Amino acid sequence: MNNKIEYSSVSEVNRYLSYKFETDALLQKVFIEGEISNFKKSGSHYYFSLKDEFSEISAMFFYPANLSLSFKPSDGMKVQAVGKVQIYQKRGTYSIIVSNMQQVGIGLLYEKYLELKNKLEQEGLFLESHKMAIPEYPEVVGVITALTGEAINDIISTFNRRLPLAKIKLFPAIVQGSDAPKSLINALDLAYKDLSIDCLIIGRGGGSFEDLNCFNDEALARKLYEAPFPTISAVGHEGDYTICDFICSFRAPTPTGAAMKLTKEKKDVNELILNYSKRLTISIKNKLITGFNNWNALNSSYGLSKFDEIINVKEQQLIDLNNRLNLLSPETLAKKLDDKIYDLTSRLDGGINNYIDNKFLLLDSLNKRLRSELVIDYINNQYKDINNINKKMDLIINQRINDYDKIFNHLIEKCTILNPLNIIKKGYTIVYKDNDIVYNVKELEINDQINIKFSDGVATATINKIINNEEI
Repeated sequence: MNNKIEYSSVSEVNRYLSYKFETDALLQKVFIEGEISNFKKSGSHYYFSLKDEFSEISAMFFYPANLSLSFKPSDGMKVQAVGKVQIYQKRGTYSIIVSNMQQVGIGLLYEKYLELKNKLEQEGLFLESHKMAIPEYPEVVGVITALTGEAINDIISTFNRRLPLAKIKLFPAIVQGSDAPKSLINALDLAYKDLSIDCLIIGRGGGSFEDLNCFNDEALARKLYEAPFPTISAVGHEGDYTICDFICSFRAPTPTGAAMKLTKEKKDVNELILNYSKRLTISIKNKLITGFNNWNALNSSYGLSKFDEIINVKEQQLIDLNNRLNLLSPETLAKKLDDKIYDLTSRLDGGINNYIDNKFLLLDSLNKRLRSELVIDYINNQYKDINNINKKMDLIINQRINDYDKIFNHLIEKCTILNPLNIIKKGYTIVYKDNDIVYNVKELEINDQINIKFSDGVATATINKIINNEEI
């Protein structure tokens, strides 16, 4: 009996195999260790192979699952991957769909890194309130990195390329390996003793997670937290993060980025100085105008313009008061009393004793009422009032004069401080061509005659060579 053979289509076979893959629990979550090969990135997805010395398997790591990666995959990197195996029915090929992946050898290191990061964060070592502001124009910048290497070269070249206002002080240290944390701490101790440092860069060039792990040391982190000046972490590349990045006042993606943070473009500084110069000129002009107006108002005020008149009035008041006191003096009153007694005596007959006795009693009463001590006390009190009035007038007039004198002197001091010529005395110069200020080299040509103004004179020079910023 001939049995008829039934042939299956390719699609049926692949569909059957796909069913087997999906129903096999062992293939739904596999753990594979291997070396990355033929790594490619398409959009946000990763495509590569995992291989060992005998075989390889295709792998895919799709977005957004691949956002969990803490490292950048590359060919030759040994990893441990977790995922499920699926068959691609259209081509009959199978691959592992990765859900998680880590580098071999750094899994434990990374766990320790996360544990330390969480511990220090809970203690408050990452708080922004503790971090210091990065100075805009530092004079001395400390650098802790390897004596030789790309990091220090990148920092120096960046400083030289931009506006090199700051002095660089290098504190060499080991930046890789088990001895690196202790070496970095010793370098920090030396830097902390240097009172001239305005800001400190600590870092190194790129490397693997293991290479950068010395910057995840707890003792180093606590030492950095004690920094007396702002610190910048510049460890590895932009995607690399270490504990130092969270401790420092500022995280730069690279050593070059740290140098750029502490320097300025020459063009920007020149524009800033020009703007400040314009603002200074306007400010000085406004201050002078305001000062003159204040002086003019003071000079024309009633108190100063009518000063002699006010003094004359007060003097006349004093004369009038003195005349009144003279009229009330004991001598004047006694003379008037004697005249009155004499008049009464001449009018009275010696036989009217009663009347005379009464008058003498009245006289005695008047004498008691007009005791010289009372009159003198009254006069003294009046003199005291006059003296107090004079003293108050002197104090008020002197105080007003002193106040206006201080204001005038203060305005003169401000004008002196804001004088542009004082800026030249600090080492700056102004270049003139045909009596016009030269603001950039584009205004100059070879053999041009220029005048250079210094604080103590003017020097004449001839342009022999012109170098633009792009040629530096």
